[in-house]
Amino acid sequence: MGDEAPEHLGADALEALGTRLLAAAGTPADVAEEVATHVVDNSLRGIDSHGIVRLPYYLDLIHEGVIDPGGRAAVAKDEPGVTLIDGGGGFGIPAIRLAAEMMLQKIESQASAVAAVVNCGHTGRVGAYAEMIARAGCFALVLGGGGHERFRSVVPYGGREGVMSTNPYALALPGGPTGAVVVDFATSATAQGKVLYARAAGTPLPEGLIIDKQGRPSRNAEDYFAGGFLLPAAGPKGYGLGLIAELLGYGLLGAPRELNWILFAFDLETFGGREAYRERTESYLAWVKSCAPAPGFGEVMVPGEPEQRCREARLAEGIAVPPEIRATLCAWAGRLGVDLADVPGLTWTGAPARA
Repeated sequence: MGDEAPEHLGADALEALGTRLLAAAGTPADVAEEVATHVVDNSLRGIDSHGIVRLPYYLDLIHEGVIDPGGRAAVAKDEPGVTLIDGGGGFGIPAIRLAAEMMLQKIESQASAVAAVVNCGHTGRVGAYAEMIARAGCFALVLGGGGHERFRSVVPYGGREGVMSTNPYALALPGGPTGAVVVDFATSATAQGKVLYARAAGTPLPEGLIIDKQGRPSRNAEDYFAGGFLLPAAGPKGYGLGLIAELLGYGLLGAPRELNWILFAFDLETFGGREAYRERTESYLAWVKSCAPAPGFGEVMVPGEPEQRCREARLAEGIAVPPEIRATLCAWAGRLGVDLADVPGLTWTGAPARA
């Protein structure tokens, strides 16, 4: 199967397929559509680690009982400046989106807000929620942690055994060519989803991302799934950031279902005003983009700009679906009784022929 080229499908067809599969697995229609739309948008942006590869992963989690497909997010605490969302054991995507919405409601009448999200499944691409807050004229910080008991996937600096999860951070502010500058990163050298995607696509990993179960550097994604670990990003820097997220996510919020999350935001009107901010930052970002590119680069881009360009290209060309992912999705369709012929825009009738 590794010799087969990926096929390209439109976003609408993949959203429809994802919605049908999740709904057939017991997810309410509105949640299924929100989750499918989120992961397909990630694929459009070139963030394949959190794109369509996550659909079969989510179905696995439902089957294993890790995600309750019928679980719904609810407000557990609503105080001035503070919100606590209980994910109800369901998908984290609507739970963390609800937290961001409530924070923005509070910021209409106050300078800042903080929220926490607990008891939820995978939250998808957390940069999406930081961007949502930034586009409302605020600074946003989102971080997750606490999963060291279940997800011992990342070694500490100088260690060879996993002690924490990938514990991501996302920071965002308004401005730049796309309207928001978004920095979204795992504190490990790579997101686990990128290893998952490399495994599905049959491609080697770049150097410096994983070690095998003996602690030796590896580029083979299978070595990670056979007892290996992820390295921390930038050595002690990623280790330190990941550790802080773990202390907050676990020490403050308790043992999570997957990870616990904390969101911070403040209105840019608080210090100097949004208009003054806009004038200064647009001038500065234009200077950054005018920087002479290094050899091998065509230009300097602002964070968020490569993803926007990728989205435009993939809307026109379609999203590449590796044969392994297609086969897995088709298998889940058969298992759940989803008729692929009824999915609008989808031409599949089953798994592709194996090479």
